[in-house]
Amino acid sequence: MEFLKAKDSKVVNAKGEEILLKGFGLGGWLLPEGYMWKIRSDRPRKMEQLIDELCGKEYSQYFWNEYRNRYITKEDIKLIAVNGYNSVRLPINSRNLFTKVEGEVKFIYDVLQYVDNAIEWCREFNIYVILDMHGAPGGQTGANIDDCENDKPELFIDDENKRDLIVMWKMLADRYQDEACVAGYDLLNEPLPNWFNEYNNQVLPLYKDITKAIREVDKKHMIILEGVHWDTDFSIFDPMEQDKFDDNLMFQFHKYWNNPDVESIEKFIDYGKRFNIPLFMGEGGENNLPWYIGAFTMLRCANISYSFWSYKKMDNHNSSITFNKPKRWDDLNDYIDGKVSLTKEEGVEIFNEFLECIGTSSVNEDVFRAIECQAPITIPAEYYSDYHALKVREEGANVRLSDNISILYTNDHTRIDNPDYSTGSRDKDSTENALCIKLHEKEWTSYNFAVTRDDEYTIKVCGKSELLDGNILVSSTNENNINTNEITVSIGGVLEINETLTTNWETKVINPIQLKKGNYQIKLLSHGNVFIQFLSIE
Repeated sequence: MEFLKAKDSKVVNAKGEEILLKGFGLGGWLLPEGYMWKIRSDRPRKMEQLIDELCGKEYSQYFWNEYRNRYITKEDIKLIAVNGYNSVRLPINSRNLFTKVEGEVKFIYDVLQYVDNAIEWCREFNIYVILDMHGAPGGQTGANIDDCENDKPELFIDDENKRDLIVMWKMLADRYQDEACVAGYDLLNEPLPNWFNEYNNQVLPLYKDITKAIREVDKKHMIILEGVHWDTDFSIFDPMEQDKFDDNLMFQFHKYWNNPDVESIEKFIDYGKRFNIPLFMGEGGENNLPWYIGAFTMLRCANISYSFWSYKKMDNHNSSITFNKPKRWDDLNDYIDGKVSLTKEEGVEIFNEFLECIGTSSVNEDVFRAIECQAPITIPAEYYSDYHALKVREEGANVRLSDNISILYTNDHTRIDNPDYSTGSRDKDSTENALCIKLHEKEWTSYNFAVTRDDEYTIKVCGKSELLDGNILVSSTNENNINTNEITVSIGGVLEINETLTTNWETKVINPIQLKKGNYQIKLLSHGNVFIQFLSIE
């Protein structure tokens, strides 16, 4: 593998070739969060306390060793590579990775071995690793995600925590300075939500101090900088106008529960252009399949690297890996709430079953396919990769507003509203939230998708033609002066076929075609005024 570096607004390898990082955040492994376990102990220190109290310290030590051995393994890295991804973001918890002995920061080698293992596995499968300081000394966020003790960002309150963090990053950089498969160092995850913004002016100076310490031992790896307020506010970088303190930087932003369009990330794109620094969408996910298709297609079209969050969780359909909930898990949550009592033996039994569950995970193939838009897949029509429009956009759904393609609500073409992209919004009421596009005569949209194996595939398109005063509105005639209400479905060099649409929603099924492994673009060209809801490649 080759070292990566930031060059202008791109990430490139040693040959100067652009690399688009595509991968997963390995959340839950070295810093578990309560929601990933569906447990009401919301952070590692509370989880550890729960198991200590219920099962005893001896069992607790056994549990955490087994947990780390089983939660992420070499097979996971292989699976990520086999599915066409090239990177992982590895969250680490400083409290479990480092200790202080007589005032000196030292590694905890029993935990460090898992970081070493991850890097070794990634090197074997040509996967890049981003080291992510998810839990800094004292906590950089003041919430459960950083494993803080007092729900305060004590990294910015106690200078000793800052000094320790600088030392920790220097130790990590010294250890991994020659590891080409390490893409870079993500200095702090999601520092300082708005309610702690009185500390915002400390973030950039701390980034500079950490970078200076790293560069004393490692001049090769990228330094990755996150904004404040859940990594959505880049204003802390404004002073870099006068002092861009390193020439190998990457900006990272996070994206959740908002429009999957380029307008939603325009502010980050502007910062990337302003400072000539590449962008990385370091966390995005926790939603449904249509949102994944739209968001990650948008990022690829914008040439922005990304990492899906999170790779693995309990009992879910919206992460790539899931594992079963133990039978008495609800009893455990009731125990946490003080509603029931559990014996030590019952606690041990529950957590032993939990270990069995995480070791026998299953794959949500639909998630893998949605992120990379791989067949078989159903693509909502509004998530086109390219388009050609001739008419002024009609008002409707407020998404992709800089495009001229009309995006409307399927059940009410006159409705003007903001789409709901909160978690599972389309699953809750598919009729209310479903969108469609309207294409006029000679307008088209195209959709990129990938085929991972040679096979026969069926193309389906759901659409209808427009109705006006009880008649079909036709704005075109062919050479024989015959009115048409058709769309042309084409895959360059493979397929071209016309399909007639009626005024009712219907799914047109195109005869199976043979496609070889590779990347494709399907194009929908309108002959008349038509509405399209989705297309699928099955």
